[in-house]
Amino acid sequence: MRRALAALCFFTAAAWAGDDVPGWLKELPSAQLPKYDAKVNTVVLFNEEHTVVAENGKLATTTRTALKFLSRQGTDPRFFEQYDTGGDKVKDFRAWMIAPSGKVKKYGKDEIVDVACAENDVYNECRRRVVSGRRDADLGAVFAYEATVERQVFSGQLIFRYQDTSPVRTARFLVTVPAGWELKSTSFNGAPREAQPAGGTYTWEMQNLQAIEPEPASPGVMSLVPWTGVTLLGKPGTVLSWTEAAKLLVGLNEGTAEPNDAMTAKALDLVKGAATDLDKIRAIGRFVQQINYVSVQVNIGKGGGYRPHPAPQVFQHLYGDCKDKANLVRAMLKAVGMAAYPVAIYSGDRTHVVREWPSLGAFNHAISAIRVGADTRAPAVLDHPKMGRLLFFDSTDPYVPAGYLPDHEQASLALVGMPETGDLVQVPAARSVAAARERTVDAILGADGSLTGSFSDRRTGEALPEAVASYRGGSKADYIKGVERWVGRGIPGAHTTDIEVSDQSGAFTVQGKFSAPRYAQMPQASMLVFRGAPLRHFESLWLTEKTRKYPVEIDADALSETVKIALPAGLRVDETPDPVHLDSRFGKYDATWTVEAGALLFRRTLEVQAQSVPAADYAELRKFLDAVNGSGMAPVVLVQK
Repeated sequence: MRRALAALCFFTAAAWAGDDVPGWLKELPSAQLPKYDAKVNTVVLFNEEHTVVAENGKLATTTRTALKFLSRQGTDPRFFEQYDTGGDKVKDFRAWMIAPSGKVKKYGKDEIVDVACAENDVYNECRRRVVSGRRDADLGAVFAYEATVERQVFSGQLIFRYQDTSPVRTARFLVTVPAGWELKSTSFNGAPREAQPAGGTYTWEMQNLQAIEPEPASPGVMSLVPWTGVTLLGKPGTVLSWTEAAKLLVGLNEGTAEPNDAMTAKALDLVKGAATDLDKIRAIGRFVQQINYVSVQVNIGKGGGYRPHPAPQVFQHLYGDCKDKANLVRAMLKAVGMAAYPVAIYSGDRTHVVREWPSLGAFNHAISAIRVGADTRAPAVLDHPKMGRLLFFDSTDPYVPAGYLPDHEQASLALVGMPETGDLVQVPAARSVAAARERTVDAILGADGSLTGSFSDRRTGEALPEAVASYRGGSKADYIKGVERWVGRGIPGAHTTDIEVSDQSGAFTVQGKFSAPRYAQMPQASMLVFRGAPLRHFESLWLTEKTRKYPVEIDADALSETVKIALPAGLRVDETPDPVHLDSRFGKYDATWTVEAGALLFRRTLEVQAQSVPAADYAELRKFLDAVNGSGMAPVVLVQK
C-alpha cells in the first residue's frame, strides 16, 4: 500500500466536481461496514495494484486506493507514488474526496506536489508524487486516488503488502505477463498462495482484514502484515536463490573499492603503531565513522540504489551514504593488506528479512564483512563453514566501535557479497556481559523513611554506544533532566544534585547524589518497608498482556549492580526477599539481599542476548521478565529491635 500519514498543507481553491469519479470508486462510499474498535480511525475500502509487464521487461503499474474516515482523529492522510526520474514516468495521478453528502472534490494539479524521497540526499533521482487530504477530511468522507506509473525494476521482483495498520475491506494484487513468461510467487503472514493465471494475469485477493495493532517490543508493522513477493522468470538477471543475490551484490560493488595513492597513504598512517588486525580495523573504522552521512542516488532503476560511489571519490569529498562508507572501509583495508566484502542488511527490524524470499530488495542498509584470523576475538565475529572467519562492521553508526554491532542489527539475517561462496547468514548476537554496565548505589535510610545517597553508573562494551549516542545526540541540559527523571521514577520525590558525566574513550559514566523525604513506607509505628533497588533499570521490558500475537524483539542487555543502604539505629531486618537465580534461554539473572555491618546489601546481575522470541514462547518469556523486574520491587521489612 502507498498510504502514509504526514502533516502536509495545501492552500488552494477547492475544485468540486461529480462527473469525474471512476467506476471503481462510485459504489464504495455506500458500502456497508462492520463495527470497528473505537481506536480505528480509518478503513481502507479498496486497495488494488495491477502491474502489466511488457515484452522488453518494462512495467506499468496502476494503483487504486480508497479509504474512509471513521473519526476526526488521525485524519491527516496522503497518497503518494514513488518513481525514478532516470527512467520512470508517472502517466496518471488523480485524487478525489467524496464528502458524506455525496459532493465530490477532484484534486487539481496545484494540489499535487512532487518531492524528493529523502531530505538528506545531495541528489536523488527517487521522487514522490504526493496528494494530501488533510484539509478536506471529515467524518464519513472517502479519500481516494488512482495512479499509473511506468517503471523499470532492477531485480525483476515485485512486492505487494495487503494493508498497513488500518482494516481493509478488499485488497487485490494483479500481475499480467507476456505470452511465454512465467512468475514465481511466495506469500507470507496469511497472504493467499499463487493463483492460476487467466489470460496471462495472476490474481491474489484478500477480504475483510482486521486492523493491525502492534504490541510492545513487536516487529515493525511491515513485517507483520500479509504480503506477496513475485519474481518474474522471463526477465534477465532473475534472482531465485541467496547465492544468486550475493553474486548480484558482488557485481554491483565490483571495481568500486580500489584505493588510490592518497587513500593508501592515509590508511597506512592510520594503522601506524597498530599491534593487531582489530586495532587496524578500529583505526580505519573510526576515520570512516566520522565522515558525514549524505546520500546521492542516481540510476536507481539499473541498480544505482545498491551500487556505491568509487571509494576515491568518497574519500576526496568526505561524505557518502551507508554503502559509500562501507565501501570506503573495504578500500582502505585493502590498502593495508586486509580483505573485506560488501554486506546488505536490514537495519531496525531483525525479523524483516525472511529466508524464503531471496531478494536484494529485502535490505535497507549496507555494512562490511572483514576477513580476520583466529587471533581476532570480538562479539561481531562469525565463523562460517564456507566463507571463513568474518568480522561485521557498521561504519555508518558513529558510536559502535569495530568489533561490535548495533543492537538493532544483531542476530539479523544479512547477505554477504563474497565471490563464489557469498550467501545469507545470521550475523552474531553479542553475548551480554554483566560487567559492561556497572552500577553502585551508596545510601542512608533514616528512621523517618528518608533516603539520601549517591550513585555511579558506568558503561563499557555493548552498553557504551547507546549511552554515548543519547548523551551526544542532544543538549547536556536535556540529558541531565533525563537523568533526574530516571532517578525520580525509582525514588519518588527525589531531589537529584551534582550530576556529572564522564564521556571518556571506552567508558561512559554518570554519577550524582539524591535525597528523598519519604522513600520507605511506615505501615505502623516502628516499622519501615522499602525496596532494596532504589534505581530502576534503564532497559527494563515490562510485558503485561496475558497473551501475545506477535514475536517479542529483545535487544542485548546487561547489568551488574551493588546497592548498599545503611540502616537506621534501633531497627533490625525482619524480612528480606528470597534469592533469585534464573538461567534460561532468554538470559541469566541473579539477585541477593544480605545484611552486613548494619547495612543492607542488594546485589544483582543480568545478561540478556539480542533475540526474537516467538509468540508461542511468550508465557515463558514473561515469567522470566516478571521475575527479573519483580525482584527490583521486592520489599525489605525493618522492625524495632
